Amino acid sequence: MACGLVAAMLGVTSCGGSGSQADKGFADSLSTFMGTTQGLRLANDYAGIPQDQKDAMPKDEILRGLKTVIMTDTTQQGYLTGLSFGLQLSGQLYRYEQAGISIDRSKVYEAYAKAFKNDSVDMEALRNAQMTFQQLAQDAQQKMMEFYAAKEAAAKEAKESSPEAKDNKEKGAAFIQEAIKNDPSIKTTESGLAYKVVSEGSGEPVGKTGSAVVKYKGQLIDGTVFDSNEDGVSLSPRGTVAGFGEGLSMMNKGAKYILYIPGELAYGIDGAEQAGIGPNATLVFEVEAVEVTPGK
Repeated sequence: MACGLVAAMLGVTSCGGSGSQADKGFADSLSTFMGTTQGLRLANDYAGIPQDQKDAMPKDEILRGLKTVIMTDTTQQGYLTGLSFGLQLSGQLYRYEQAGISIDRSKVYEAYAKAFKNDSVDMEALRNAQMTFQQLAQDAQQKMMEFYAAKEAAAKEAKESSPEAKDNKEKGAAFIQEAIKNDPSIKTTESGLAYKVVSEGSGEPVGKTGSAVVKYKGQLIDGTVFDSNEDGVSLSPRGTVAGFGEGLSMMNKGAKYILYIPGELAYGIDGAEQAGIGPNATLVFEVEAVEVTPGK
């Protein structure tokens, strides 16, 4: 295979054999590496999809469909064209069905075939059909949005009712209440953020639209450090979790704060698994504003 590929690249006719052998070597190389490259790309994409999608699309089934298409006689252009159109239409039907909209595929085909077999097309009839379908499609889109909104709400409710989420929320609230009880200098905002001014800075505060170079250390309520930066990094209130952003917006140059951020103002019900932050976890940040660029 390598011999044939090199021969093709160098423009020679053979590599120790006849021209026909070189052509076959090139064809074999092209075929093999085309399949290998595309297969590896698909394998990489496949590895990144959720397990429930993998279960619905096992590799053997994907390969069976692929083989059906690429092994079809290329002289059957009509069949291949229909197959292409059918795959596109099937994808649209699948999206409807996934969103709970029942589709009668037999009716779709019957209507498609009847319309396509017409010897001529009445443009007025086409326009009327398009207008009707556009309205139906808009209605279907609305139903799909409602379906997925309800599904998302149900998933969120399930997460919020999980033992871990409830436990984290209760422990976090108790932790902040105990901190306030033991340190009257800790203040709270309307949102529920608690903060302590360790040292005041000078100048204008960051504000909602400003930014600051900050040093910080982020901890869980059990003292576990999940993130820190002692070199200084530029952050803006809009680019962080809500509680951190609210605290940062109040700080000016040289200020040092401790932020007690309830879960709903941090990573919420989803948490941040990669950082070891569970659902509804309360976070504690020690923050120093080294430089401040106030918002306009």
